[in-house]
Amino acid sequence: MSKKWRVAFLVGLIVLVGFFFYWQYFEKQKYHFRVVFFDVGQGDSALINFSNGKKMLVDCGPNGSVLSKLGGWLPFYDRTIDYLVITHPDLDHYGGCVDVLKNYQVKNVIENGEGKTSDPYWQSWDLIEKAEGAKQIIPTEKYTFLSFGQEEVEFFKPEAGSLAIKDDEGNNRSLVLKLVSRSKSFLFSGDAETPLELALIKTFCPDGLDNCSIFRADYLKIGHHGSDSSTSDEWLEAIRPKIAIVSVGKNKFGHPSLRILRKLERMAVEIWRTDEKNDIIIK
Repeated sequence: MSKKWRVAFLVGLIVLVGFFFYWQYFEKQKYHFRVVFFDVGQGDSALINFSNGKKMLVDCGPNGSVLSKLGGWLPFYDRTIDYLVITHPDLDHYGGCVDVLKNYQVKNVIENGEGKTSDPYWQSWDLIEKAEGAKQIIPTEKYTFLSFGQEEVEFFKPEAGSLAIKDDEGNNRSLVLKLVSRSKSFLFSGDAETPLELALIKTFCPDGLDNCSIFRADYLKIGHHGSDSSTSDEWLEAIRPKIAIVSVGKNKFGHPSLRILRKLERMAVEIWRTDEKNDIIIK
């Protein structure tokens, strides 16, 4: 064997061994429970890795930057998203979802069932979603329950009679979901504002907050990027979080509200912000 071929053989062997360890590392990680709140600027996106190997992406941020986030946390050969949740069709939540559908095989899409038919971007999303052939799931009851081995996910919607929550942007029609693992619990609020928070409490806590634990969670993804219109006293009392996660970037809206931050501090809730900590990883 010539020197040239020996060098080529050694290089190929090194590449093969390197790929083997790369593959082995990610295959082990595949079955480790993990939640990553992505820093996608002024928007929401979080990747949940369940202990049975399934993956759920909750919102996609405002643009295609979510792809680089996914590429950093998933191996290059894994092009599957088992569940894509769109809490509501605002661009800062689903703007990157078209790119996700184009680059990953999405098996299930969970959304609130509302569209913006006059919006050209939503029209494009609708066409691509239909072409993807993913199963569409629209929670219509008080909650939809999904089990992922050692973890469970519940989706909450208030009773129809409670929907005194009409707004032009649709924030108060956001899907709200709770993730429970063996040792941790998470509450994702989407862009829920006080009217939706109170409607959910009325629906699921008819006997009062002292006798209601359904929303209790260790980690609360703060609603509407810390807007002053969200995170009511009643909502915090219902959840009683230890850590509040604010998904936020540079913006002109004053998010997060100083009043909300002070409220959380008074309740001794630790605050983690994506604009300060970058991606937030909870294992």
